[in-house]
Parts: sequence; structure tokens; C-alpha cells
Amino acid sequence: MTKSFLSALLCLCLVWTPVQAEETGQSLHESLQQEHRRADQREQEVRKLTEQAGKLSTSISGIEREMADLLKRIAAQEAELNSLRQAERAAREEHTVLEKEKQRISQELAGLVRSLWPVHLQSARSRFEGVDSWDEFDRRKNWLADIYEATRARFEEARINAERIAANLERQRTLEQEAEAQLARVNLTKDRLLDRQHALRRNLRSVTRQREDAEAELTAILSSIESLKYQLQSQKTKRFDLYKRTLPWPVRGRLVADYAPGANPPVRGLGLGAREAETVRSVFWGKVVHNDTLRGFGHVVIVYHGHDYYSLYAYLSDTHVLNGQEVEKDEPLGVVGYYPAADGPGLYFELRFHQKPINPKVWLTSP
Repeated sequence: MTKSFLSALLCLCLVWTPVQAEETGQSLHESLQQEHRRADQREQEVRKLTEQAGKLSTSISGIEREMADLLKRIAAQEAELNSLRQAERAAREEHTVLEKEKQRISQELAGLVRSLWPVHLQSARSRFEGVDSWDEFDRRKNWLADIYEATRARFEEARINAERIAANLERQRTLEQEAEAQLARVNLTKDRLLDRQHALRRNLRSVTRQREDAEAELTAILSSIESLKYQLQSQKTKRFDLYKRTLPWPVRGRLVADYAPGANPPVRGLGLGAREAETVRSVFWGKVVHNDTLRGFGHVVIVYHGHDYYSLYAYLSDTHVLNGQEVEKDEPLGVVGYYPAADGPGLYFELRFHQKPINPKVWLTSP
């Protein structure tokens, strides 16, 4: 009755597990297509952001070239500004010199006027009084002419200097205005370029962060695609029927019950005696479809390996897996428990194709 119940249990597993496997394969294909679409979107986004970053970099390079040209212009303008300031200082110094010269000329003119005025009065009273000869007259005449000429020259010099002072002051004001305007233009141009450069750099940093995020997401998506491809490939290559005579033994131990389906009672698997707490491992990749206690068999784990192949592990004292869990080849399933045929710790192991038991020795490696 227990053997019949075990067969019925395997029948139930057989009913739903292949359908589930088919759905899993279809789900993997759908997930793969979805990830490919996401990858395409992210690739387009990365290309777009890369192009945008390239344009921003080009703009920044253009501004940097403009800045370099501007710095040259600033250097030239500052040199010109220094020249203007030096000229301004020279004009002020010249203004000071001219003021002093003006004062000196004014003092000389005052002295000449003081010395000329008595002579002029005396000449007016007696133009030729006391002149004994034409030579004396000629000397007085020339002397007076020289004094008048010197006086006129000093007045003319004073007038010219006054005009020079006025022109110099006007030039000084013009130079100051030009220097201030030049400096304002330089600072305005520099500030505008710096503002543009800072704005572009901020934009570039933002675009770069977006691109890095998109690239990281793309990398994750591509990794997911590779994982899905691997899973799909595993479904194709990890076919149970391709591994005949290469499967590992589920536990290390001695054979205590051989496969004998025609015996009475029939033995549909292998009985193995083992050491206490020996680990039981899955003989192939698959999914746990049963993990529970079964009367007469202790704790039983059944693994579905695809394409209607199953492996059964009975008389376990403990299990390390959960129902529905994917397991790897050689992955621990549990620990051996008391097996009556071994009169101690051991394992009862079966392989089945569809509902029929098959000889495990044909599939396992040589002991």
C-alpha cells in the first residue's frame, strides 16, 4: 500500500510539474524579451546623453578658447590700462610742474612790471633828457625794446603754459574716463563668460550623472540578460537523458539493496547504508517538488529534473531544501536517517521516467 501511495505521489508530481516547467521556459523567454527592450531603451538613452555630453563638452571647449582669447585681451587691456594710468600719473606730474612754472613766470612778470614801470614814467616825462649823443639814444631805445620784448615773451609763455595746463587737465579727465570704461568692459566680458562656463559645467555634471546612472542600469540589465540566457541554455543543455552513467551517487556508502523490480517484494531503487549524519546530495539539476514525511519511507524529497525525469530520496532525518526550490547538481538535500534495510543510517534512492522506475545503476557512475 505504501508503494502504491508512493507511485500515486509521483503521478501527482508528473501531472503539474512539466506544465510548470513549460511555463517557466515561456516566462524566461518573456523576461528575456522584456530585458532586451529595456536594454535597447537604456542604450538609446546612453547614446543620447553621450551625444548631449559631447555637445556640452564642445561648448565648454569653445568657451575655454574664448576665455583664453579673453585672457590675452585682458592682459593687453590691463597693459594698456597700466599705460593709461602711467600717462595719467605723468600728466598729473606735468600739471604740477606747469603750475610751478606758471607761478615762476607770474613772479618774473611781476618783477619785470615793477622794474619797467619807473622807467616808463621817466621816459614819459623826458624822453630824451640827458641824451648827449645818438649812440646813447640808440642804446636806451634798444634797452627799452629788449625789456618790452622780454615782457611780451613772458606773457606769451604764460598764455601758452595756461593753454597747455588746460589741455593737460582735459586729457587727464579723458584718460581717466577711458581707463574706467576699459576696465568695466573687461570685467563685464569676463563675468559673462564665467557665468556661461559655470552653467555649462553644471549641466555637464548633471548629464554625466544621468549617463552614469543609465550605464549602470544598462550593465545590470545586460547582466540580467546573460543570466536569463544562461537559464534558458541550461534548460536546453542540462537534459537528464544526456548524462547516463555520469551522475554522482546521492550519498557515500555501501549497497544494501539492489534494484530488483521483479523480486517479491519488488525493489524499485537502491538501498544504501551510510555513516551517521552523512549528507544526501541531488544527483542532477532540478526543482524540489515534494519535501514531506511519507509513512513507511520517513522523510522523502522528490526532485524533478525536466523532461519527465525524477529522483527520490527517502528515510532522511533532516532536509536543507524547501518545496519549489531550485537545486544544483551535488547540492545538499538533507541528512541520512534510520533505514531499516541497512539496520542503521542509510538512504533509499529511486530514479523514475514518467511513472516508471528505472535502474539507477545505469545512470550513476561506477562505484
